[in-house]
Amino acid sequence: MPNLAFVNAELIVQEGGLPPLVDLLASSNEGIQQQAAGALWSLSVNAENHLKIVREGSLPYIVRLLQSQNPKIQEQAAGTLRNLAVNDENKIKIVQEGALPHIITLMRSPQDSVVIQATGCLRNLSVHPQNEFKIVQEGGIKPLVNLLRSPNYKVVEQAAVTLRNLSVNDANKVYFGTDGALPPLVALLRSPQLAVQEQAAVILRNLS
Repeated sequence: MPNLAFVNAELIVQEGGLPPLVDLLASSNEGIQQQAAGALWSLSVNAENHLKIVREGSLPYIVRLLQSQNPKIQEQAAGTLRNLAVNDENKIKIVQEGALPHIITLMRSPQDSVVIQATGCLRNLSVHPQNEFKIVQEGGIKPLVNLLRSPNYKVVEQAAVTLRNLSVNDANKVYFGTDGALPPLVALLRSPQLAVQEQAAVILRNLS
């Protein structure tokens, strides 16, 4: 039996639901913003919608919602960008739209749900070579290093994978030392989580 949510998502797009949903992101009503952002987050799970959502002109509105004072809207906006950033073309467009400083700011949120989506978004953006140094220029390493000390395993893993991606760029390597990455990375070699141990070891290998 097909996944009903997936089928419905396809039908929403086919019936022309994307343009009005994107328009509602600009609503002055926070409740409407939240519902529209939640709908787009769900629709962005489908890879077939990644380019469609961006081509509807959604990025400026989503980036603006990253700056909302509502943690739920922050989470939805970052989560949508996280999904859209799976696509290589979108990786570049999201950065060009000015999302990086706001994503990095959200990594300092007291809400783990927001941090996980923001860090996951940065993780996907960091896979593209054109973004590696830009993330560092925007001050991305320091908050990622701080997240390595989080008690939330999911946060630590997202931060570690993002740092691994950034550590392959020679221009970035000096910042790992100056931003205090080495002590927490060494500590993570003793993490009870094997995936985190591995990420820490790979980063240290790349830096050595």
